Amino acid sequence: MSNVRLWAADWDRVFGLAGRHIDPAARRIETTETHTEIEPRVMAVLISLARRQGETVRRQDIIDDVWSGAPGADQSLSNAISLLRNALGDSNPEHRLIQTVPKQGYRLDALVEREDSNAQPPTPPATAKKPPQKTGGGNLRRGAIAGAIAATVLLSGLIILDRANQPDKAAGLSDISTIEPQSIAVLPFVNMSSDSANDYFSDGLSEEILNALAQIDSLKVAARTDSFRLGRENASIEEISNRLKVANVLEGSVRRENDQLRVTAQLISAADGRHLWSSTYDRSADDILAIQQDIALNIADALVDKLSDSERNLVAKLPTNNLEAYNHFLIGNHHMRQWTIDGNRRAVAEFRAAVDADPKFAEAHVAMGRAYYFAGTLYGWMTPAEAIPKVKASLVQGISSPKPVTRAEALAVYGDVLTWSDRDWRGALTAYQRAYEISGYPTLGYALTNSIVGNHDAAIGILSKRIDDGDIDIGTKNNLAWALFNARKFEDALHEAEAVIKLDENFADAYRVHGRVQLMMGNTDAAIASFSRGDELMNHAPLMQSDLAVAYARAGREKDARAILSALETREGYVPAPLIAQIYGNLGDRDKAFSWLEKGIEDGARGVLFLKINPLYDSMRDDPRFAEILERLNLAA
Repeated sequence: MSNVRLWAADWDRVFGLAGRHIDPAARRIETTETHTEIEPRVMAVLISLARRQGETVRRQDIIDDVWSGAPGADQSLSNAISLLRNALGDSNPEHRLIQTVPKQGYRLDALVEREDSNAQPPTPPATAKKPPQKTGGGNLRRGAIAGAIAATVLLSGLIILDRANQPDKAAGLSDISTIEPQSIAVLPFVNMSSDSANDYFSDGLSEEILNALAQIDSLKVAARTDSFRLGRENASIEEISNRLKVANVLEGSVRRENDQLRVTAQLISAADGRHLWSSTYDRSADDILAIQQDIALNIADALVDKLSDSERNLVAKLPTNNLEAYNHFLIGNHHMRQWTIDGNRRAVAEFRAAVDADPKFAEAHVAMGRAYYFAGTLYGWMTPAEAIPKVKASLVQGISSPKPVTRAEALAVYGDVLTWSDRDWRGALTAYQRAYEISGYPTLGYALTNSIVGNHDAAIGILSKRIDDGDIDIGTKNNLAWALFNARKFEDALHEAEAVIKLDENFADAYRVHGRVQLMMGNTDAAIASFSRGDELMNHAPLMQSDLAVAYARAGREKDARAILSALETREGYVPAPLIAQIYGNLGDRDKAFSWLEKGIEDGARGVLFLKINPLYDSMRDDPRFAEILERLNLAA
């Protein structure tokens, strides 16, 4: 049976099913006595089956319909079927409405009755259109977690910095009819204040509006990273629409003078430049939370035909009622995005102050957990052993938050913790998958963990999907280069790395993957040149220094390799042990290499988790100690 995608009209057609009234738009299943509201993707599974009533529908066809064929959705389908049966009261295995056809799929054994004029089930139009809540060209709630977490993890084990230049300008506007009409990019509001220090305030306003809109299942919200970057490049509305695949753009400005605010906002249709809604607020600065709430509700009403009560409540719900806590939270986010050690330290302090002022401020707890995570993995002013317990403690409120965006973000960070600290691969993949189900957007951590355990096709698939769905962040493309390198697809990895360097010749980590590919292809001179350029851009960070030393060792320049090795061993501050181990390994000193790997395991260093896939350790794989370490890391399979 050919694959038939879901389309928008499905969600507007109520139908009857075995004495039940099914309202897809409201996501409700009703009887004369009860009503049950189900999650969007559970309803989407029911629609997929209802369109082929009486037929056996392959599991993969349903996954293609509901999850766009995303890797890892098999368990999600099983969960959705279980939830759907509960909602339908379909508990009798012998007379089930939804029958399981072993090794094939599912069959809906009930008549689907149209409740308008004809008792005929929906039939697909010639050109199918995806339903409003599908990911389509972008992704549900994408902005909230993509900018905050997902774009931070590189497949090399490094954290990606949000500082890249973007690809060449788009040649022209895509056919607007192909873009989901219920889609939006929220641009950074312009700080019109006399004091540039208020940038954090205007950014925070626009970001919280974005997060509020991301609660709506039927609305596709472009990622913060992408929309803010294009906004700051002063890209035209047409270009933003073309590159982010959105039909609408929200822009605005903030003027803050003493305790007074003037906020302007306008919602613009990309198709014709019309202002669909606009407003100006002259209020006290204490009203900032009410202003962002009002803007988000007005935008939602302008773009979405019918908000459910639960969605309206989520959009209207403020992250906190404590203005002191909220201000600390905004300042903390501002410091986090400086991507420096000092900025990270300040962010931790601000988030700590926010949760002290309001202990129930879930978003601040999650942000603090993320900041601690970076402190112990990227910046090194805390060891992983010190940082990870603080991360876990900070995520508790986020994981139980009623806000889907907050839960998804907390689960994504938790997935990172389970990967880097606990080495619980199954648990990590489950956390990432759950975050994906909630947000509709697979994080880079999800791809990374798949890569670490050797699921290379899944990792490459996740990253390719993000790019195909309109992710313009240069780090995602660089992550794809790493995934291809880890899969030992060196020619493809080289192509992607060179493409990243062409986009931004100062993107340091691209030189690292480029150098590693050259090294594995036997081009040691080219590898040394790439690592040297990256070393310059990274200001001689241990990460790049270590790879440069490995290249020297493989090129026969032992003296140069040992000079770097000696400097790293005596360097002040935290130098991850695997960076030293890989140098010793490539110098042929296995005993010291394994000694440093043991230290890395004790310290909880990230680099040891790449042993299974890192080609730089190939010379040591025949040693029984290597297999023993993989066993201890649960990576032997």
